[in-house]
Amino acid sequence: MSAQLPVIPAPTALMPIEPFDWLGRVLTHFATAERAIGQLCIALDLPVDKGPLSRLQELCDILARSSDRRSQALLRRIERWRSLRPLRHLLAHASIMTVHDVAGNRFIVTRHLPLDRYDVTPDRLWTEAECRELLRVANNDGRSIADQIRNLLQNRTVLAQLKPPTPAASGA
Repeated sequence: MSAQLPVIPAPTALMPIEPFDWLGRVLTHFATAERAIGQLCIALDLPVDKGPLSRLQELCDILARSSDRRSQALLRRIERWRSLRPLRHLLAHASIMTVHDVAGNRFIVTRHLPLDRYDVTPDRLWTEAECRELLRVANNDGRSIADQIRNLLQNRTVLAQLKPPTPAASGA
């Protein structure tokens, strides 16, 4: 009666992804990074009159010219995040549906209405693994960009080095 029973861990089955929750979470992570980029642009006195990403290339150029390793790390993360912007656009304007194949595998389909008659944005079929990977990358990038920018904003020395020189006022 006092013999110990073997303990066998239960297999961990991943919960199926709920499509709209997945979509919302991915877009939220993209927005977190976009908001932080906008804050950095404002801190560097870059105009953001057309939205926080209107000066993204200029911000990347400023970071690329910096010799600070934190600026370089932020630039690398922004470039990776930037490479996923077409997916963000697709997801932000897509309708979603779930389909199953004959083997019972579940897929998420994102359908995109064309912007004009020349738009060839394809519908996309996502496996659960692809959904989890995009969510992981978007989470990591969004959080990392926000954290790195928060740290840069607290470092006045680096911020002053990044700030572009103001044009000299012309005297008459």
